[in-house]
Amino acid sequence: MKELVNHSFTGINNTCYIDNYKITTSAIPIKTFDFVEVDSQEVLGIKEDEAGKYSVFEIANWFLAKEDMTHKKLQKLCYYAQAWCYALKGFRLENTDYQAWVHGPVAPALYERFKSFGYDNIRMKGKYVPNIEEMDQELLQDVWETYGDRTGNALEVLSHRELPWQEARKGYEPDERCSVVISPRTMAAFYKSIYNG
Repeated sequence: MKELVNHSFTGINNTCYIDNYKITTSAIPIKTFDFVEVDSQEVLGIKEDEAGKYSVFEIANWFLAKEDMTHKKLQKLCYYAQAWCYALKGFRLENTDYQAWVHGPVAPALYERFKSFGYDNIRMKGKYVPNIEEMDQELLQDVWETYGDRTGNALEVLSHRELPWQEARKGYEPDERCSVVISPRTMAAFYKSIYNG
């Protein structure tokens, strides 16, 4: 079944101009205002019961090595890493599902690990050496360059404007608790449909 979605968000501007040459530092789209056709049944290669290539904590550590951040921001960065991996590579990056909570996509295991921080920044102790393949780190770097300078609140607002979270929240009140899993197929189809790389 095809849905026509009015998708609109303004991303960060990762583009600069040097001597009339345009350089974009991220492969992920930074600005979209478009009607996006989404058909999650046509996304090939996505297995919803796939185990995940890495632990969600490994991906979280990669982002925490970049800077101290709030739990909310960390959740959203990990979500976007999962979503863009589905869209661009066709497999589950992390060993978790994301649920459509009130404040945006949340991985419950990550929530349990970091909920004690509340609104305070999470700081990584010691030196982190990633156990993530180089190609996957390139994807994480693209996610970081696209979303990394935003606050957790800004990323929450962005995720609320996007089809995967909205679809999972269908029928729920804005402040109503929800544990519906955001569909990997919808994530893959939606983010692939706005990809401009």
